[in-house]
Amino acid sequence: MMPGSDVARAVAELSNAENLLTQTLPHELQPLMDSVMKAQGKVDVIMAETNYINGFKMGALFMMEILDDTHENLKPLTD
Repeated sequence: MMPGSDVARAVAELSNAENLLTQTLPHELQPLMDSVMKAQGKVDVIMAETNYINGFKMGALFMMEILDDTHENLKPLTD
């Protein structure tokens, strides 16, 4: 990740918030905080995988459309 990027700033903000919560939460709520963070991480991974798959499928559909020469606007200009 590039220093100063949107992602770097978001990670720093998340880390700061997590540290503040960890310091201020009572000890008995720490496991709940850990559980929330782990669940959020799992959701993030699932969303990243889903977005990657959807993007890949969309790219494949674009390629199939481009290679389909039955469309009038994709026929060569000269014969």
